[in-house]
Amino acid sequence: NIVSGCGLINREYNNSINNKVVSVEDFTINDFQTNIHAVKDKIEDSSVAVYDSNHIQSSLGSAVIVKRISHDNNSNGKYEYYCVTNYHVVESYSLRIKIFTKENINNTAYQADATLVKYNKNKDLALLKFTSNILLNPVTFADSSKLSKGDFVIAIGTPLDLEYFNTITFGIVSHPSRITTDDGVMKCYIQHDAAINPGNSGGGLFDIEGKLIGINTSRAYDKDTYIYGMSFAVSSNTVLEEFYEYLK
Repeated sequence: NIVSGCGLINREYNNSINNKVVSVEDFTINDFQTNIHAVKDKIEDSSVAVYDSNHIQSSLGSAVIVKRISHDNNSNGKYEYYCVTNYHVVESYSLRIKIFTKENINNTAYQADATLVKYNKNKDLALLKFTSNILLNPVTFADSSKLSKGDFVIAIGTPLDLEYFNTITFGIVSHPSRITTDDGVMKCYIQHDAAINPGNSGGGLFDIEGKLIGINTSRAYDKDTYIYGMSFAVSSNTVLEEFYEYLK
């Protein structure tokens, strides 16, 4: 079975990852670690937690910011954001967004009401909109059709309770286009082995350059069999296709 897993502050962002071109013999674990840290810095402020305003301690899921609009006139210093999550995260709740940033990492967060803009239940995708005076960093999309088995992936989200915001896990692509049957509907997912837990749903899956390749949506589960390392994500190309009118 496959179940759900799963005042104005200005900052400057560097959207590039500085990768050295080296031979295999010259590449060190420190080079790899440095690259992972650069990816973490790039994606961390692209992730927000989604929760029900009536149950403020638990995470319903996660979301990734895909677009930022700055209104110079009559905006009172606020930005308008679009973020993508799973439909099963938002289908029946009074939604709020929690924003954790590098400036307020001591388990405090900025908050904003979120509006459901568009959704596709069969694809388990939803697009939310909110406004905030916090400058956040929209993700860069990768072409998920170019994924291969063994590619490195990094997942980010808020599993379990809000105290675990921006939890990062690491893995590889197990299969770039796994066909599964979910509720009688044939679906195609990116299968990977980065750890995904309840609350990770709707969070981003990124490649080694910090580009979005998918939205984490589920993990394999069986009540009689222990299953580990089988997580699934909706591809970034599917996200772009579904919400093109808002993201173009």
